[in-house]
Amino acid sequence: MPTNERTPHVGVSVAQAPLSSLLLQLVRAHAALATAMLQRLDLVAPQELVLLFLEEHGPTPQSKLVHFLGRDRSTVTSTLQTMERAGLITRAPSTADRRAVIITLSDKGRGLCLPIREIWSELERRTFGGLTDDQRAGLARTLVDIRQGLTAAAIHKTDDDHERAAADER
Repeated sequence: MPTNERTPHVGVSVAQAPLSSLLLQLVRAHAALATAMLQRLDLVAPQELVLLFLEEHGPTPQSKLVHFLGRDRSTVTSTLQTMERAGLITRAPSTADRRAVIITLSDKGRGLCLPIREIWSELERRTFGGLTDDQRAGLARTLVDIRQGLTAAAIHKTDDDHERAAADER
């Protein structure tokens, strides 16, 4: 009996960049699974990360969350507004700095932290459960090396961009 379900497309493969293509396919598949799992709690990324951060760090200035998430301020503001409307957090002006907004975990948000951690554990098992301990350790080292290389490349590109801009001003 035919079904209407289709196997998800694995993604684009670029012959000149086979590893980058595979990495993008992997990230997309991982994100799709994480999204489906978070829907059980009526959450979307990165709401779960905000809740876990607040659980670990307590009331936090919004600017610190912007830095932690690595996203632009307007995107984080929108995420936090949605979370506030859902009763997951509260936002209030700082008593120490009139320009700052302090984000606090609500009781409802705190109640989701354990289920979020369970989802992340399940995601970890589903993603890497078929690997041996040695494979997992080797993969972790490789991913750290790749991340460090990309971070260094991004810093170098930013430095190059600043140098070009300075040269253009002369």
